[in-house]
Amino acid sequence: MALRLLLPLLLLAAILLIAQAQGIGSSASDCCLKNSQTAIPRSLVKSYTLQGPESGCLLRSVVFITKKNKKICASPTDPAVQKLMQNLDKKVKNDRKDKKRGPSPRSGGRPRRQKRQRV
Repeated sequence: MALRLLLPLLLLAAILLIAQAQGIGSSASDCCLKNSQTAIPRSLVKSYTLQGPESGCLLRSVVFITKKNKKICASPTDPAVQKLMQNLDKKVKNDRKDKKRGPSPRSGGRPRRQKRQRV
């Protein structure tokens, strides 16, 4: 009788342990396995995110997202990577300021045509 109660509990414990070992339910869905050593052109990048142990990944990386939605992993200690991150932060900050100001009246482009008055 005790075996009938113990067997389902042991089975449930085993399933939970296996699921935890496989990482089911973890937030780490797409981690960088290595960092790129090549320079990343600023014109290709639109944003970045940070990855590390706090996000469930083993490798600390800066994940740059290109304009074509490709991911490029880079070392956060690389000075060129840090500069690129600063440039992107400045761009985002400036974009937010521009949105608060509102659209500028016909900035750039050709001027608005004047209507002719009939005489």
